[in-house]
Amino acid sequence: MIRFLRKMYLLLVFGLLSLSVNECYSARILCIFQMPAVSHQATFQPIARALSLRGHEVITVTPRPINDPTLTNLTEIDTSHTYDIINGHGFEFFMSKEKAVQTKIPKIFAMYYDLAHAIFQNEQFKKIYTNPDEKFDLIIVQIYVSPIMLALSAKFNAPIIGVSSMGGWIGTHYAIGNPSLPSMYSEMFLPYNGELSFYERFKSTLYFIWSRLYVNFVAMPKCDKVARKYLGNDLPYLADIERNISALFLNINPILYTPRPMVPTVVPLVFMHIQPPKPLPQDIKNEIESAKNGLVYFSLGSNVKSMNIPQRVRNLLMDVFRGLPYKVLWKFEKEELPGKPSNVVIKKWLPQQDILAHPNVKVFISQGGLQSSEEAIDRVVPMVVIPFIADQELNAKNLHEFGVGRHIDYLNTTKQELIDSIIDVAENPKYRENMKKLRTLLRDEPMTGLERAIWWSEYIIRNKGTRHLRSPTVDIVWYKYFLLDVISAFIVLITFIVLVYIKLFNFVKNTLKKKNKIKTK
Repeated sequence: MIRFLRKMYLLLVFGLLSLSVNECYSARILCIFQMPAVSHQATFQPIARALSLRGHEVITVTPRPINDPTLTNLTEIDTSHTYDIINGHGFEFFMSKEKAVQTKIPKIFAMYYDLAHAIFQNEQFKKIYTNPDEKFDLIIVQIYVSPIMLALSAKFNAPIIGVSSMGGWIGTHYAIGNPSLPSMYSEMFLPYNGELSFYERFKSTLYFIWSRLYVNFVAMPKCDKVARKYLGNDLPYLADIERNISALFLNINPILYTPRPMVPTVVPLVFMHIQPPKPLPQDIKNEIESAKNGLVYFSLGSNVKSMNIPQRVRNLLMDVFRGLPYKVLWKFEKEELPGKPSNVVIKKWLPQQDILAHPNVKVFISQGGLQSSEEAIDRVVPMVVIPFIADQELNAKNLHEFGVGRHIDYLNTTKQELIDSIIDVAENPKYRENMKKLRTLLRDEPMTGLERAIWWSEYIIRNKGTRHLRSPTVDIVWYKYFLLDVISAFIVLITFIVLVYIKLFNFVKNTLKKKNKIKTK
């Protein structure tokens, strides 16, 4: 009884402290989650949901609404028609490893121009941003490469948070003031990890220079033009708005991502979308439990669809699966798969988190997307990773180094190599043991990623931004950042000293010559 009363007393005290500190209840929050991708939206949905449950009035523009009538503080503007845009731009191009990253970034920007036009033209959203009486205490927008939606911060004169379902790309790190030395920290679109070789540092440096030139002289002016078309010409230049982000929520951690110095307003998140396992549909449960030798689960996620991968790769995978002693459950987006092996079961949609929780799943073959990787880690299922786009190559290499799976290059692998890799991961207990250790490392944090996101959101509302935490790196001129003026001064000084010494040397030399001539006479 005494313990119970003491516990209730502590709860009451902490509750009163929370009420006294948190002065931002019933804030109005606008969320723009524009990317029509299930994995991206799975990271953002919990933030909007949790903020609404905290008592805030949340308006979310999203292609994947939660549609939960119990969330009375959450209003959702459905932009699911934008899936046509992402499909129209063709993921086959982004999936190609033969294409240089410098050719993919412009395509990503082009896709985001179209997404921005579609979202701004949405009639429900138009009523919001054209209403002069609309007020918001906080704006949260997805930030991938395009900063267009950040202009809403200036439109509503509200602090803004950028949120990403993965790491930040180099332009985002640069804008918020994070050190981005190409010699040490690989960009998320580059497949480099750990200590970079000379060749990797050379390519990374060229990419850094190219990205700054491309953003400053090509992409940013176009993004600014799109924002002004809908929000008005009285906005500051978009690059200046981007430098005033109050915080950046990145779905990263110092275990899977190379540890790097970050300013205080970069908030790392992890396991944002992980849910407790739910009972499986009976037909899927029967398929898994009838696999006498265990089951291989194969899915390339929501963006890299199996039906879109090159025919050569799909044929290779079918030959590999045919040679496995396991049943294979394959998320395939069409009703039929010509040439499907007898041990393969295809489904257009599968409850991935719940499948990975089943003890009969021996290995997860994945594209290495961050959300899929987190699900495998949380469910302690070893992986065979076949990366295609974005950060997947980097994730695959990191997972391989942690000993929780094998990294496969689909351009160069052979049938036997892939068979051997799958059987090795499925049968060797070291992979599952390493996965348990990795899960323990990632879970060993003072608070969950969602709790951290909510605390920082309300901190920014309470303090009306984070100007007091702004990094001086944001405002420094590029030539000062790289100490080019100091280096130039050193070069001038050294040159001056060398010239003075040369002059003195010549003077002394000529003086001695004259003296010698006089003596010889």
